[in-house]
Amino acid sequence: MIRNIKLFIDFDGTITVNDVGDELFRTFGSFEPVHSELLQGLHTVAGYYERSASYLRSEATPDAVRAFALAQDVDPYIVALFTWCQMHAIDVTVVSDGFDVYIDPILDAIGFGSLQRHCNTLTYLDGKWTPSFPGASESCACFCASCKRNVLLTHAGPDDVIVYVGDGRSDTCAAEHADIVFAKGALAAHCETHGVAHHHFHTMFQVQQILERRLRENDLRARKQAERRRQQAIMAE
Repeated sequence: MIRNIKLFIDFDGTITVNDVGDELFRTFGSFEPVHSELLQGLHTVAGYYERSASYLRSEATPDAVRAFALAQDVDPYIVALFTWCQMHAIDVTVVSDGFDVYIDPILDAIGFGSLQRHCNTLTYLDGKWTPSFPGASESCACFCASCKRNVLLTHAGPDDVIVYVGDGRSDTCAAEHADIVFAKGALAAHCETHGVAHHHFHTMFQVQQILERRLRENDLRARKQAERRRQQAIMAE
C-alpha cells in the first residue's frame, strides 16, 4: 500500500530559531514572574497567555508586533525543507501553541504563507490584546492552550504516515501520536525518557536529509504504538 505522508511541524523554536512568543512577551510585556509560575504549575497555559497578554504595553501596536516578527530569525534550511516537501507531494501543516500575529508574517516572509497552520490568536481592540484558543480540548491534558494532537487526528487519515517535528513540552503529546518524530530540546528529552523512537536534529537540513533517505529506501512507515494511541484518542473524543 502506498501511504500519503503528512508532515506536522511546530513553529516556535523549530521553524524559528528562538521561541518568538516568549520574545514577544519579553519585548513588550512582563515575561517574569509569570513564566516561572507557569512552569511551577500555578497557571494553565491558557491562563498564562491571558495574563501575559494583559501585561503587553501600549507600544505593542499591530504594526510594532509585525515589525518585531519580521526581525526574528528562522532556521536557515526551512525554505529548502518546505520546497522539498512540495516536490514530493508531502503535505505540511504548522501546529503551534503560539499566536497568529507573528506566525503569519513570518510564514509570508519566507514564501509559505499559504501553508495550513493551526495556532492561537491575538486580537487587538481599543489598545488591548486578547488571546483566544480555537484548538482548546478538554479531552487532552497536554501542555498546550490549543491541542496539537487533535490537529494530527483530524488532518491525517488512518492510512497516512505522520511525521512530526518539534522541540518543546507543547509537542510531547503530538509526538507520541506520530509515526516518525524529529526532536530536539525538551521534546527530545521527553522522547528519551518515555521510549518514543525519534531522530535528534539541530537544523532542518538534518530533517530533510533523513526524510530523503527514508523516502528513497521506502522506509516511511506507520509506528504501531502511535497507531494504537491515535485509535484510543479518537475513541475517547
